[in-house]
Amino acid sequence: MESTYSFIDGNMLYECINDEIDVDRILAHIEKMNQWHRYTGTPDGEAFVDDLIRRLDEYDIPYEIETYQAYASIPVKSSLTLSNGDDVRTIADVYSADTTDDLYGQIIYDHWSENNNNTPEETAIRYAAFKNKIVLSHSSGGEFANEVARYGGLALLHINKSKGGYIHHSNISPVWGTPCINQMHMLCVLPSVGISLEDGDKLINMLDQQDVYATLNVKMNTRIVTTRMPIVNIQGNSDKFVLLHGHYDSWYDGITDNAASDAILLELARAFYANRDSLKRSIRIAWWSGHSDARYAGSTWYCDTHWDELNKKCVASINLDLTGCKCANQIRARTACMEGESFTANLIKEFTGVDAKAYIPMIRGADQSFWGVHIPIHIMFKYEPTDETRVSPCPSGGPWWHTDQDTLDKLDVNILLRDLRINAKAVCLITNSGALPVNLIEFINKVEKCLISIQEETPDGFGMQDVLASIGNVKSACTILVECIKDNPSTDYDALFKSVAGELVRLVYSAGSMYQQDLSSPYQPFGIIASSVKTAKNMHGTVLALCAKTEFIRACNRIKGQCDAIQKMIKCYMTMA
Repeated sequence: MESTYSFIDGNMLYECINDEIDVDRILAHIEKMNQWHRYTGTPDGEAFVDDLIRRLDEYDIPYEIETYQAYASIPVKSSLTLSNGDDVRTIADVYSADTTDDLYGQIIYDHWSENNNNTPEETAIRYAAFKNKIVLSHSSGGEFANEVARYGGLALLHINKSKGGYIHHSNISPVWGTPCINQMHMLCVLPSVGISLEDGDKLINMLDQQDVYATLNVKMNTRIVTTRMPIVNIQGNSDKFVLLHGHYDSWYDGITDNAASDAILLELARAFYANRDSLKRSIRIAWWSGHSDARYAGSTWYCDTHWDELNKKCVASINLDLTGCKCANQIRARTACMEGESFTANLIKEFTGVDAKAYIPMIRGADQSFWGVHIPIHIMFKYEPTDETRVSPCPSGGPWWHTDQDTLDKLDVNILLRDLRINAKAVCLITNSGALPVNLIEFINKVEKCLISIQEETPDGFGMQDVLASIGNVKSACTILVECIKDNPSTDYDALFKSVAGELVRLVYSAGSMYQQDLSSPYQPFGIIASSVKTAKNMHGTVLALCAKTEFIRACNRIKGQCDAIQKMIKCYMTMA
């Protein structure tokens, strides 16, 4: 049977997609979503799925519904009453423990949390003070909550950073997705609540004057829920596909996080489906649940369940989060950078009129669940105020992120269309490129620079010469490979790029097995090596320093082993070419 596909280049495909876009349709969908607080596995969350299904049916777009179980956690209520009778407003964290009875105890201020460079002696003093106390701290998150619990703390009160009385919903699970059996002990380790910056300052001032006792009450709804996720697969000429995705669960109305992105995904599904005969590669569009209230459970479940297909066929992952946000007047490129800086820099220049700033290495957050399946290209643009206009440290246009203030008035239609278009064009350029826009040499140069910067901080006995030599050998092999690709531009290199570029991305951005998920701790490229070097320096002469060296050696061995494997892949390809 003769193919019906008629390819056009990515720029022409984008013009076709842009012509299809109907902003009124997008806004109507967002306004519809505004009626639902879309928590995972709840009636409102499932009502969103029903409405999305109805719209996909209306547009005649084929889809599948993935149903799974998630271990979700939503705060029901919390209160903090000081011994003088004053009430302090609180919001309990996802995966906080309940207080079976009212928890009464003394509050201490963790003043060490004002400094990220405490000495080993200071750290020991810091943690020893937690025992049998309610800990007031600027630190938060799963890793710190587990430390507070391990050292006998009764509860954690973490101080938010935004001015104006805001308390942002937060999470204290260090586990990515649904936990394995041996990870369950890291969840619900102690009662943990957020308080506002202003209330935190008041408490600190009180503690400077006197001992303060308080009663804390936390009630959570942490349970197994059944939830659905719509998946659209738009078939191109090739089974290789670009994964375009975002989460639909929300805090309250969640207009900029993430209703705007959900509406963009639906409109792009309609536009790409209308132009499906022009697609070289396929496009898969997914709406995840379990993002905020189950620690990325939906995207992680999908990766686990469809691991083999993703590992063989997915060539790019583009995530939409926090789009269309008022005051987000600049775009930063946040990527794994395998596509090369010029790819996103040109897009940012085109759609903002401003030269792009240096790219931001991909973060461990926002449904970045696909680092282990050899996907070469990972992009998640960051939409934010400029430094001059920023009023909050939140990852959005303003301090309404993860609060009940994320309402329709926070939506900016012009920014919404800007964000739609930049992502649409990125998808078009990747989907209909000849060879994938992969820049192996630029990526490896950045890898070398990163490792050299870590090496400069290493203490005695932490040699990295062998690691850098292995990276250099890979660069030499890739240089030859790139020349071969230039000489044979009509060849399909998708499988090769998944093997080589995908493995390089996995090497830099993950720490463990490709079949498991790393923890959700704050991340940097080669994070295990960097953290072990820091620990060894800061904890010199301790058992932890010895443990750090063991971790360092094993991480270096992993790099060398994977570099050898990459060279073998390239050699095998060159032999057959």
